[in-house]
Amino acid sequence: MVIGATQASSVGAARSFVIWGEELSKKGRYAAAEKLYQRARGLVERTLGQQHPMMAEVLECYSELLVRTNRSAEGIAMKSRSEAIWRAYGAGFCRIHIQAHPVPKCWTEREGSD
Repeated sequence: MVIGATQASSVGAARSFVIWGEELSKKGRYAAAEKLYQRARGLVERTLGQQHPMMAEVLECYSELLVRTNRSAEGIAMKSRSEAIWRAYGAGFCRIHIQAHPVPKCWTEREGSD
């Protein structure tokens, strides 16, 4: 999957929004974190589309915030959408892409916490 310079810039900005959203969420600043997740979601949607793997990353982290803020139904629906995107792209991803774009930190923190 090849992306242009404008798209790359948007992806970088979206990743920054997600990272800062995670940090704010850890500090309990949920409203500020949510605004960043929404900005990331809008950027990815406009530049890469609703079914892009980057959208799955944004939705996954955003869903964690929704669950933490007692909006479980909304969070579960968003997580399901994220998983559907990953399933659709899973077969096409190669190891190089996964190494270049590791799984979001919020995914790895969740592992084993069931």
